[in-house]
Amino acid sequence: MTMTGPGRTLYVSDLDDTLLGADGELSGTARSTLTRLLAEGTQFTVATARSPLTTRRALGDLPLSLPFVAYSGATAVHPDGAEPLWWEHFDARALKPLVGAALAAGVTPLVFWLDGAEDRISWVRGAETSGVDTFLESRQGDPRLAPVDGWDEVDHDTGFFVSIRGEYPVVRRLSRMIRAISWGTGCSLALAGTRESGVGVLDVTAAGATKGSGVRRLAEDHGFTRIVAFGDGANDLPLFAEADESYATAGASDEVKAAATAVLDDREDAVVHFLAEQAARAEV
Repeated sequence: MTMTGPGRTLYVSDLDDTLLGADGELSGTARSTLTRLLAEGTQFTVATARSPLTTRRALGDLPLSLPFVAYSGATAVHPDGAEPLWWEHFDARALKPLVGAALAAGVTPLVFWLDGAEDRISWVRGAETSGVDTFLESRQGDPRLAPVDGWDEVDHDTGFFVSIRGEYPVVRRLSRMIRAISWGTGCSLALAGTRESGVGVLDVTAAGATKGSGVRRLAEDHGFTRIVAFGDGANDLPLFAEADESYATAGASDEVKAAATAVLDDREDAVVHFLAEQAARAEV
């Protein structure tokens, strides 16, 4: 479903491997160009699987005025750090079997949940797998980290995101199994990784929490009638489905490229170059 016809256009980009460089940073050129475009009136925001915390760190002082979508649509927040606009939680009846299915497959899930107003990331202490260890190594000092001694310490009513990391064949089989089970209909799944890399990451949110649903909600709330989206991964497919135009990066998966209106060239900061070119055409 798309928003068609003339009117205000909202540009929305994924972060990792789309707006950000291979180093996970926004280049100096991209930052200065985006700052200029925003000042000149380009309506732009991001939709990412990252948390609000790590999204703000990546964007730094970029002067976004619109809220951004985080945790793959489970929430949206203002750049200035105001309270989240919403949280989309799992049905508690789905989260418990989801955790159980991951454990039965031999992988320890990372469960994201709310402890009051604070988002937490929990796993069972002492049951870390290589996938969990890799995740934790990259997040030393993250205030969200909250290991538990048992899953009963996690509030299942406030869970909103689960990340399952492991060997690609194992994670892929788990993804297919979840889709085939009745409670799996209460989940939205995005599988990343390849057989060649050997590593798989399955991110799971509530059925109503996708980048697409989150961006549509923002667009409607702010009076936008068109959406133009940029992305590279499986969790961008729902975003592309909601967009009037969608652009895959040169390094995107074949599935994402097939779903896109077009594929961007492989130059650095391709998304920002596209936005600058669109702004220049509008001035003519």
